[in-house]
Amino acid sequence: MSAMPEIKFLLWSNKHAMWWRPDSRGYTVNRDEAGRYTQAEALEKVLASSFCMILEQVTCMVAEALDA
Repeated sequence: MSAMPEIKFLLWSNKHAMWWRPDSRGYTVNRDEAGRYTQAEALEKVLASSFCMILEQVTCMVAEALDA
């Protein structure tokens, strides 16, 4: 039985209306240039952004589809 591949997440910044780049180094409108984050990394960013208490500025995590 093979292990399931780790799901990676993209981060969407509602504040900037762009994807987070790899290593949290800016933003991009191009999804292909977006960073891929572990679940723990993504949750950390989402939770940190939620403290502003302004829904329009909260970062969202989007699971990347796994290859079948």
